[in-house]
Amino acid sequence: MVMLSPYQKATLSPEAIQTLTGIPTIPFASLVSPYLASTKRIKSLRETTSAKLLPIEEDIIARHNLTVQKTTIAHVPVVIISPPQPNPAYANKVLLNFFGGGFVMGSARERAALLMAAEMRIRVYSVEYSKSPEVRYPVARDEGLAVYRQLVADMGAENIAVMGSSSGGQIVMSMLLMARKEKLPLPARVFLCTPSVDLSGAGDSMVSNEGRDVMPVSLLTAIVKQNYQPVDVDVVDPIYSPVYAEYDAGFPPTVITVGTRDLCLSSGVRMYWKLREAGVKAELLVGEGMWHGFNWAEAVPEAVVVRKAVREFLQEGFKD
Repeated sequence: MVMLSPYQKATLSPEAIQTLTGIPTIPFASLVSPYLASTKRIKSLRETTSAKLLPIEEDIIARHNLTVQKTTIAHVPVVIISPPQPNPAYANKVLLNFFGGGFVMGSARERAALLMAAEMRIRVYSVEYSKSPEVRYPVARDEGLAVYRQLVADMGAENIAVMGSSSGGQIVMSMLLMARKEKLPLPARVFLCTPSVDLSGAGDSMVSNEGRDVMPVSLLTAIVKQNYQPVDVDVVDPIYSPVYAEYDAGFPPTVITVGTRDLCLSSGVRMYWKLREAGVKAELLVGEGMWHGFNWAEAVPEAVVVRKAVREFLQEGFKD
C-alpha cells in the first residue's frame, strides 16, 4: 500500500487517507510490469479489475436510480446513461464519454460516466470502443470519431461536451484533432481527467511519482508499448501524443484535473499550458495529495469538490 508520513496526512481528508492507503500496490512493479502487461496476461488483468469495479458500479446505478441502455451509433457500441430526473436545461445536451483503463481495460459503464450522469443530471453517451491488444491505435480513436461525427449531425456540436479519463483523454484529444482536420465543428467543452496525452513516456511526474501513485508508471508504460502502440508509430506524433499538437483559440474550452501524486500530473500540466498559450480557455484543477483518477472516488471530499468545479465549467459551456 501507499505509505504516508504525518506531514502528508496533515493535508488530506480522512476519507482520502483511507482510500489511498487501502489500495493495494504491486511489489517490485518495475520488474514485473513487462510480464503483467504481456498480451497473454491482459485478459486476466481485465477480469480481475472488472470483478472489483462491478459491485461499485452497480451500487452507483442503484443509489442514483440511473438507467443504462445499450445502443449502436455509427456501427459502434454506445451505452446511454440517463438520470431519473434530467436537468431541463440539458434536454437537448449530451456528454460524450471515453472510458479509462490503459487502452486495455475498462468499459463504457465506468464510474466516471455514471457519476457525471447522476451529479450533473445529464445524459451520458459512453463509447464502448474496442480495446487493445485485440486492436491497436488508431482503431479506438476512429470509432470515437465516427460516433462524434454522427452526434454532430444529429444534434449539433454546440450541444455536446466531451470527456475522457486517463487513456480516454488521449482518445478524446486525438479524436478532436482528427475532427478539426475534417473541419467538423468542435464540441462546446472538453473535460480531461488525468489525461495520458503524452505516450512517449516524457514528463517529470513519470519519474517522480513512480511508487507514489496507485498506478505504477512502469505498468502503464509497459501496457501502452506492448498492447496499444503500433510498431511504426512516432511516439511524439502530435495525433498520437496530443500534447505535441498545435492548437489555436478555436479549440473548445477545456478543464483538466490531476493530482500531485498522479503519474499523469506532468501530462495534464503541459496540456493546460499548451492550450492556454494558444489562447484557449483552459482550467487546471490540481488535487493536493491525490492519485491517478481520484475524481471517481465518490465520497472523498477532495474528489467531490473537483467534480463540482468540473460540472460548473461544463455548464458554462452550454450557456455560451
